[in-house]
Order: sequence, then structure tokens, then C-alpha cells
Amino acid sequence: MPKLTTNEAVMITIYDLGPSKFPEAFGCSPHVRRIIFALNYKQLPFKVFIIASSTVDSVAKSVGAPPTATKPDGSPKYTVPFIHDSATGRSISDSFLIGEYLDEAYPHTPKLVPEGTRVLQTVLIDTFNAKLQLLLPVFVPSFCRFLSPELRERIETLKGPLPDLLPAHEQKEVWEKARKGVEELLSDAAYGQSGSVFVGGEKPDFADFALAASLATFKVMNGEDSDEWRNVSGWSKGRIGRLVEEILRHEGV
Repeated sequence: MPKLTTNEAVMITIYDLGPSKFPEAFGCSPHVRRIIFALNYKQLPFKVFIIASSTVDSVAKSVGAPPTATKPDGSPKYTVPFIHDSATGRSISDSFLIGEYLDEAYPHTPKLVPEGTRVLQTVLIDTFNAKLQLLLPVFVPSFCRFLSPELRERIETLKGPLPDLLPAHEQKEVWEKARKGVEELLSDAAYGQSGSVFVGGEKPDFADFALAASLATFKVMNGEDSDEWRNVSGWSKGRIGRLVEEILRHEGV
């Protein structure tokens, strides 16, 4: 793979689903947001290209982005994020693989996946995502308010009718289960003695961007002064809120 320095011509295109009503700095997909954070952290120039959900397959194929899974009928499944790097001619799919690619192609920029951390980071991200799945009953109805009718219709075609918001007493139970799950994972032991808000140590790594990308969605959807965000930001002795604030320094498009 060609190695480039940051003073050479670089333009990375990130493909995201839309249109949505999220602020410009946030794509519709939290997985795309991971890459936005990472590229800003590395100070690599990029642009976001919004595509309709019905065109993901054709657009990915047009830029040579590989599929990320297989559909039940055996055909390839294409998902965002995928990127195309005009400087190298490469197209990469899957957010973690994109992070590894950026480290390899631009070795003079800050590392996202330091040597020896790949397994730990992937396990942490997968486990965190599983804990966060507990919040889907309260997350999905709020998230859908930010989707265009076209995008919502497409999602319902693929996944069935989207759920309505739960009654208040059931919402409280969902939030409490999610809090316990996240705090079990992001306990004091996960941070060692560093006192840092980053699970990777004194500097953020890809796992920090992945966690913050999902968590920041609650802040954007509900507002900084909302009860929902005050609740989430206080998890893990306030580390969740501090992590999101640190990572949002790398939010701009």
C-alpha cells in the first residue's frame, strides 16, 4: 500500500446515508461518525457524500468498496461507512478496517490502532455495542424523528415497522439496565490508574471514537440540557460525559 505524508494531495470521501435532519457535523450513521472523528484527529482532508439507502449497493460497487457481509439469499451486503481515497485509489469498507487503513496509509499521523491493541479494541467495541443494544427501545423512536421519510420507509422495508416510544415506567427500566451494563464494562478497572477518560490511555484510539460516536447521538437527539443526556453523561462516574466532550473536539465536517 502506498505510504503518504500529510502534505501530499489527499482527499478522502466518506459515504453516509441520508438525507437526515441531524446537524451537518453528524452523519445519519454513528459508524460514519467514528470515521469523521478519526479523520479530524489525524488532520486528513475529507468530504462526506450523502447517498440514499436504496443506492448503497450500486454506489459501493461504483467506487470498488467491498461488501461487509452476506444477505440471507447469499448475495453480498454493502453497508456504510465506506471510503474512497483519491490519493491511493483505494476503497475500504467497515469502520474498524478503515481505521487500520488510515494508520497504514498515513503513518505520520496519530495512531488509531496502536500495535498490539487490535483484539482488545475490537472486543471492547463489540461488547459495548451489545450493552448499548439494551437502549434500542428508547433510542429508535427518538432517532427516527431525524430521518427523512424516504430513509425511514427504506428502513421499515428492510426491518419491519419501527417501534413506538415505551411508556415512562418501562423507559426507566430500560435506561437502568443499560446503565448497569455500560458501567460494568467501563469500570475503574478498564481505565487502570491513568485517570484518563480514554480507554486507550492518555490519547484516544479508535475504540474511544467508536464509543463516543454512539453516545454523542443521545446528546444531539435530546439536547445538552435534557434529562436523557444528563443521565447518560453521568454514567461511569461522569467519564461518559467527559469522553464525549473530548471526542467532540474532532466533530467538524
